[in-house]
Amino acid sequence: MELSRTVSLLAHARRFVPLIFAVGLVLPSALPSQTAKELIGDTCHNELQRHEGKTLWSYIAERHSNNHVFREQVIETLDAPVRHLLAVDGAPPTPAQMKEENDRQQELLNNASRRHALQKQQDEDDKKMQELLRIIPEAFVFDDQGPEGQSEKIAFHPNPEFKPKTYEQRVLHALDGTVLVDLHDKRIVRLSGSLQTRVEFGYGLIGHVEQGGTTDITRVHLSPGVWKTSAEKINMDGRFVILKTINKHQDESRTAFEPVAPDTTFAQALNEIGKK
Repeated sequence: MELSRTVSLLAHARRFVPLIFAVGLVLPSALPSQTAKELIGDTCHNELQRHEGKTLWSYIAERHSNNHVFREQVIETLDAPVRHLLAVDGAPPTPAQMKEENDRQQELLNNASRRHALQKQQDEDDKKMQELLRIIPEAFVFDDQGPEGQSEKIAFHPNPEFKPKTYEQRVLHALDGTVLVDLHDKRIVRLSGSLQTRVEFGYGLIGHVEQGGTTDITRVHLSPGVWKTSAEKINMDGRFVILKTINKHQDESRTAFEPVAPDTTFAQALNEIGKK
């Protein structure tokens, strides 16, 4: 099997992005009385609070996959998101593509157990992300590279004194890169990182993540306390057979964010798309 959801936690913007970005926080010049570790702790706290006050949004996604560009409308719901195909390579979907799309949506609509399984998978990843947030202040060392607009540009590197205890911590600890931190909200604006070493599990027999894997993720501020991923480019290779296979190469941008009622169900979102 391919790279597991462990690596997805490093790269997947919607669940794992706040975790990785929190590593880049350091002491901004505007807060001389606060240490870097204290500021990191504040930011990790803010990202954890984000999970407790989850909001739902719709947006337009442009996804590059298998040498094609797919444009979709996405509506987040209480369970699985609804994805509606708008265009392929700049042209309207063909009848065959629309049939495949409608069949997939109807299968999810009529299969509550499948939707619950998707939600359970997301909840499990969120739990892992929260566990990793708590080790961020000890897992990295930081180099302040100065202000950039309303943000602070920070380089982050693995702390050689930190000893990872889990597979997830080992992959996280291998990251090296830069991060832009919004100084007002103490939230993350952009992360560019790469894996500086090959990470092996069980001497490579259980699995591995290749050196040189990269992630570049950008976030946008939508409303007080709400930040969402607006672009993500993931390029990672490896094999990890304990957890499920994930898409290890991803290039997606998101625009036209609009708030959705917090109690929106999959059926309601699908019905809303059907009206258009």
